[in-house]
Amino acid sequence: MSIENALVRSTVRVMAGKKGQEPFSVGTGFYYKVQDPKTSNAKILILTNKHVVNGADYIRFVHSYADSLEDLDEHQQPVGRVDKTEQLPIAPFLYNHPNSDIDLCAIDVTIIMAQLLNSGKKLRSMILDSSWMVKDEDKKHVRDIEQVLVVGYPRGIWDHHNNMPISRIGNTATHPFANYQNKQDFLIDVAAFQGSSGSPVFSYEAPMFRQASGAYTPGTKVNLIGVVWGVIESSVEGDLKVIEIPSALKHVPVMNASLNLALALHADVIKDLDALILPTIN
Repeated sequence: MSIENALVRSTVRVMAGKKGQEPFSVGTGFYYKVQDPKTSNAKILILTNKHVVNGADYIRFVHSYADSLEDLDEHQQPVGRVDKTEQLPIAPFLYNHPNSDIDLCAIDVTIIMAQLLNSGKKLRSMILDSSWMVKDEDKKHVRDIEQVLVVGYPRGIWDHHNNMPISRIGNTATHPFANYQNKQDFLIDVAAFQGSSGSPVFSYEAPMFRQASGAYTPGTKVNLIGVVWGVIESSVEGDLKVIEIPSALKHVPVMNASLNLALALHADVIKDLDALILPTIN
């Protein structure tokens, strides 16, 4: 499977709601693994924004699996694929980023994934981890303008039939490792809408990528560099506002104009969750 096909299989459409009620919120999440290097035991999580699940008692998502990932149809879907809806309570499985200003959380889905994998089924999803992030020694080679790939569910749009997200290409609008407005954010020139909250942002170079020397070589280079959480909009008065991306399922008319600029958290803030979760791995 190509790296592009793998990347778009890293996300899930996250819906959140109150017990006994239909979901009131929708956003994007992506699979992420925290592994104990001493024991190789791991937890599998769904990362998303805090504001997607705030006030909710449960999350609901659909994952896909099959007996084999080797037998694919012409659209790179496993033959005999099964799409299963899962729902689990949030409270026992939620890890909030320790900084209240960082709109990021993780939901532990290890039990659900273990039951699936222990049954011999194959998960049709790529699970990310910290190895996908840019190494500290390589950050000096990253430019202000880099092409990015954003995967998610804008306006809740998704391919129901194939259980697939929407992929969009754009570029960084500020340096991806500089703190925009002295916060752990950067800007991307990609429109973000309701449902985009929690979308992973990948730096993406293909079919050629740049080496540290500046020379280009054939191939694809991808790194996880951020997580979408907000947008910059212009009000009718012309004032610029930074807001969380709305997650409400009910569409509310707004008078603000989108500037097609989204705010993304630096991927490094995910490592704070790693440190929080690692001691809980048995």
